[in-house]
Amino acid sequence: MDATILLSTALAYLLGSIPNGVLAARLFGWPDPRTHGSGHTGGLNSLRGGGLLAGILVTALDVGKGALAIWLTHRLGPEPPVLGMALAGAAVVAGHNWPVSTGFKGGMGLATSGGAMLTHAVVPLFIAAAAWGLLLRVIRHKARAVMAAALTVPLSLWLLRADVETFWLGAAVTAVVLVRHLADWNRVYD
Repeated sequence: MDATILLSTALAYLLGSIPNGVLAARLFGWPDPRTHGSGHTGGLNSLRGGGLLAGILVTALDVGKGALAIWLTHRLGPEPPVLGMALAGAAVVAGHNWPVSTGFKGGMGLATSGGAMLTHAVVPLFIAAAAWGLLLRVIRHKARAVMAAALTVPLSLWLLRADVETFWLGAAVTAVVLVRHLADWNRVYD
């Protein structure tokens, strides 16, 4: 494997491992997001504990780190960047979900996944968001709705005839989202 692919994958994981919710809470004196809701480090728990500004800021930062990881991979990676893009996308989301910086307990990866895909595939993101909204109403289970909606990303990329690089980026990001949400398959929500 090319050294630049290894470098961009490692950088993507480390970037993903930045716990924006925890850092923002410390910086602004907001409650630690891990003390609210599901106990994860992302935007939703930041919203629950710190309010609207906290939720928006942390979500934006999580989206940003996903987009930045893919941008860096483009800058560092070899041509064609298919493997590098897929690995970087998976790594940034895995870093967010299982960050070394917080003992491998992070977020659910949706905002970071969105950021990684935002650089290449806006339409599939809107399709997945719409599918999630519809599925949540029908099956009334958050994790299962997320998992089903996530599967629309590679499907819509294929139907839209996306380039190979974008398709495999979407497939890799989707795989990490599915693995992360599988733990909540049987979770009963309040």
